[in-house]
Amino acid sequence: MERRDNYETWRRDWRARFLSQDQAALLEKLPFLRAAEETITVPYFIWAVSLDRTTGVMTAPIRLELYDEMNIYTRLWYSQPGAVAAGEMVPFAQLRHAAPYAPAFQRGNLESLAAAFSGRGKALEKALRALGGRPISGGDVAYEIRVFPDFPVQLRFWDGDDEFPAQVNLLFDRNCTDLIHVESVVTIASQTQRHLERLAAASEAALVD
Repeated sequence: MERRDNYETWRRDWRARFLSQDQAALLEKLPFLRAAEETITVPYFIWAVSLDRTTGVMTAPIRLELYDEMNIYTRLWYSQPGAVAAGEMVPFAQLRHAAPYAPAFQRGNLESLAAAFSGRGKALEKALRALGGRPISGGDVAYEIRVFPDFPVQLRFWDGDDEFPAQVNLLFDRNCTDLIHVESVVTIASQTQRHLERLAAASEAALVD
């Protein structure tokens, strides 16, 4: 119950932060946002997430988890005016300010993602396509997806065998920490895995049916 209460407190705080922002300036800073009279819509992966301009409440075509909401609120809050992508994709550890989080990212994100899809390369590829990915070179499965229109993530997967476990690498634009807080890059990775697992499971269930 305490955890649930903490989640609700966090949501209230971030809704208040969103409402405190100059929305005209926000729309100018992030031109991919779409404004209507009552909502601002954020493209997030393949979904359009709407924020109520008077309450800050999010609605989406899927059930958003707390970390999905966190990714969106922090993107709106932390993105620096004039920040642009570098066009150079690098591992997480090479991002500015990421070094202290790199060992945990390796264990909690990369190794977790690789284990989740070990022996399931075809399911991973279908899920990446369903998440709007486009194929790129490298790995047994390699795709680029867009978390936000200006926020690419590249995933390369090598399946395991009798000698070596499956491996995954995630690459991010070198300047992405100008667009969002570095800790949110971690939650972007975790939610990428969550959505891929959900889409892969749906695909596999359809084959069984």
